[in-house]
Amino acid sequence: MKKLICTILCLIAVTQAKAAEEVAFYVGQAHDEWAFKVTGKGRALAGKSLIYTRLDELQIVNNPKHSKTRHIESVEVAYVYATDNGGWNFKSVNSFRPINRNIRSGEKLIIKNLEAGMEIVNLRASDYWVLVTLWMRKKETVHAHSKIGTFK
Repeated sequence: MKKLICTILCLIAVTQAKAAEEVAFYVGQAHDEWAFKVTGKGRALAGKSLIYTRLDELQIVNNPKHSKTRHIESVEVAYVYATDNGGWNFKSVNSFRPINRNIRSGEKLIIKNLEAGMEIVNLRASDYWVLVTLWMRKKETVHAHSKIGTFK
């Protein structure tokens, strides 16, 4: 019920956002040495006051290079922005999907329809890009993200 209410509120806000533009995007990783290989595609609406994101499909493969079963607790969609010192930070929008599943080496998991939305306050939509985080046991994480400038 909470997710439905959030989705409805996000849709209302999107329809009121000025100059909202639909954007297709992909998420992925820079290299294939991490515990999981993560790729996905989605769509977003970005305007002056709001970003709404929907990952249509996220594919997660336990990297067979490590030959280890790993447990995924949840998947989070958030938004990343660059910092003044050349690094990056993220804004969590409480968009977690519980997974609670062991994934064997080489096994593939597909997750559909991950949604997130955020009101834009201090930055512009073009300052953000999409971040997907896999949360594992012991607070280990694996990240995948869209390209910088996703919301031009």
